[in-house]
Amino acid sequence: PIPCAVMGLGMDVPRQTDPGTFRRQYGLEDEYLLYVGQVDEKKECPMLMRYFMEFQRRTNSQLKLVLAGKKICRIPEHPDILALGFLPENEKFSAIAGAKAVVIPSRQMGVSMTLLESMAMSVPVLVNGGSPVLLGHCKKSNGGLFYQNYFEFEGAVRYLMQHPVEYMQLCSNARAYITANYDWESIMQRFSQIIEWVSAEKN
Repeated sequence: PIPCAVMGLGMDVPRQTDPGTFRRQYGLEDEYLLYVGQVDEKKECPMLMRYFMEFQRRTNSQLKLVLAGKKICRIPEHPDILALGFLPENEKFSAIAGAKAVVIPSRQMGVSMTLLESMAMSVPVLVNGGSPVLLGHCKKSNGGLFYQNYFEFEGAVRYLMQHPVEYMQLCSNARAYITANYDWESIMQRFSQIIEWVSAEKN
């Protein structure tokens, strides 16, 4: 019986990034998947790296996997895996802007700022479908893909690489989802609506 509303969280991402400089700085001439966060077993990063290496073995693609975050677990030596360590905020956003997709491999993940930041920058996400929260964002936005085993991972990456028209639609959908749900203007409108609603109830 009490008036209520879920407001959401406003997203603040830079208006301008420099993915070209980021690529040149780290020698990234090819497309890459990006992981942002602590490189840790708890985040299921070893599984992500195993999946990626198997994908490279099976496809011999030019794709890279870039890891941006503090290194906690062992990172295998592989020519297509780049562990950059912690990045300053401006570099992080430039890395996101230049990525083919941002990968979130943890099935224990709840709300992910990285997911929201990526979508806000029109970059699709590839998430572990075992996380109900991440899965929900992908389904509601149609701005990302999900997997629960290696072959679903491979299929999702192949889809991103081989369907340029659909890929651009994913990019557009991701941004539209953030604008509708996590843009500060939309959130403040919801605040105004609930305040007006409560005021009307009192009157």
